[in-house]
Amino acid sequence: MTTMRSVQSFGGPLILLPYDAVPSWTGSYGPGGDDEVDEEETEYWRVSELVQDYAEPVDVAGVEALVLANGKAPTTFLPDLGLLVQVLAHGTRTSPVDRAREVLPRLERKRVTEWQCGGPGLLFDSARYGPEVHDADGLPVNLVADRYRVASGYWLPADDGDSSLALTTIERMP
Repeated sequence: MTTMRSVQSFGGPLILLPYDAVPSWTGSYGPGGDDEVDEEETEYWRVSELVQDYAEPVDVAGVEALVLANGKAPTTFLPDLGLLVQVLAHGTRTSPVDRAREVLPRLERKRVTEWQCGGPGLLFDSARYGPEVHDADGLPVNLVADRYRVASGYWLPADDGDSSLALTTIERMP
């Protein structure tokens, strides 16, 4: 059984930002970390409204972040496959990571987009206030700065004995 470090949110989306952009992320707070702010005017609210399903690149102060819906689902990154695995429902038959490796070749991608990655970054709960976010609060994702093809789809098993997964591949473009 394969287990790996994962991250999840309290309910909203996850955001992947290059390390140098994390401190400028305000999340569900106002400038300077003010928590007495109308949530509908926050960066967190904006990305939550923009990304309802799958994964989408979103402009964050001139940097393209990758935002993942299903943030409440435990999410891990398999660097050898460039694969983000979100566990929507945990089955008992096979570990979610092993199941993801098995089903990836036949996964039907429902959403395909391009993303300009700014380099190694951190995947974390988009509600968090960036200046207070550290590696332990998220999942390091070591990608080189380049253009990537991002493709997402769901694996929904035939029975409850298996895991339901949201899978997102991140493939460097030629």
